[in-house]
Parts: sequence; C-alpha cells; structure tokens
Amino acid sequence: MGHVLKINPAYPELDRIQLAVDIIKKGGVIAYPTETVYGLGANIYNMTAVNRIYTLKGREQQKALIVIVDSIERLKDLVTHVSEPAFLLINHFWPGPLTMVFSARESVPKFITGGGKTIAIRIPNNPICLELIKASEVPLTSTSANLAGGKNPTTAREVAETFGTPLDLIIDGGPSPSNISSTVLDVTQKEVHLVRQGAITIEMIKKVCKIDIF
Repeated sequence: MGHVLKINPAYPELDRIQLAVDIIKKGGVIAYPTETVYGLGANIYNMTAVNRIYTLKGREQQKALIVIVDSIERLKDLVTHVSEPAFLLINHFWPGPLTMVFSARESVPKFITGGGKTIAIRIPNNPICLELIKASEVPLTSTSANLAGGKNPTTAREVAETFGTPLDLIIDGGPSPSNISSTVLDVTQKEVHLVRQGAITIEMIKKVCKIDIF
C-alpha cells in the first residue's frame, strides 16, 4: 500500500498539504479526494508525471485528462476564450462538479490534451483540492483514481487497493460525498454541447442558466 496521509477535509492542515505539494513539485503522482470521486494528481506541465498517470490507469494517450484550477485567473492562463454561456456556467456552478472544455492556448502541453486543441477544466468544490492547487502554484490533473473503465473510487482505501505503492502519496480526506464524476460540457462554440452526463444534471443547468444544451 502506498503512503497514506490523513488530512482534515473541512480544514486542511497546511503542513500536511505541503508534504503533498513537495511530491508534486518533484514530479510525483498523488491521489486526493474531490467533491465527486478520488482523483490522480500531478503537475500538468510535467510530461513524465502525466505519462505515469496514463500508464497507471491503462488509459489511451489520445484521451485528454481533466485539469483543476483554483481561480478564473489561472483558467485564463490556459484557454484562448471564455464565451458568454461559459461565464454564466462558471458563475452558477463553480466551484463544483462541472467540467468545461475550452480552446487551449498554445502554451498548454499536448500530452495533457491528448494531442488535441482543447482542454477540460474545472474549479473543484473541495478545500483539500483548492489548497493543493494554490500551494503547488500550477494546475493539476484530475482524472479518477481508477483503472480505465473501472469503478469510481470514493475512499482512500479503494485507491490503495487499486494502485498501492506505485503512487507516491494517497491523501485520505474521508469518503467522497458522491461516486458520480463531474458533468462535462463543451463550451468552445456558441452552442453548448454535452460531452458527459455527471453530477450536475442538464435540467439543473437549463433551469439556472436559461441556456440550451445540445
């Protein structure tokens, strides 16, 4: 079993967060809780670390990884444009389990986008995640901590049973409140398109934002 570090999910101990950040900065791969399921985290600019995640999961390299950020400012560092519908969605559902696909800036590594020109991003509604990103000073990967196509993990123990020692650290932030992944919307065009149904329903989005989802 990989090293497990307990962190308070509501009031993360910053000294413990720093232990995880040190691993990320050295090119490590960690597992951490979110408001949906446990995820695998690494610096999105570190190709070796990102490739480790693909290998660990058995995931195809052309499938992009979701990225988490802690602010709109950091979002704008990664995307070329934020549409009016995207701003509406951000204002109503971030931080939260809604991932949006944007056109990526040229500076975004192709190994995180699956070789494509878009990037999938969200701001998570989880104190541990937000402190991790803030202290790491880089966006992090946020792909579910499971084997490709496997069951979504909702506890640190499930992650440890799946991956064990190949992970540099597993943060135990208690059980996830949900086993459902984030909803994914494509906001690269004027029309908003559903990529994956998840924790936030289309009915909720239409009711709050008054926009059509195709």
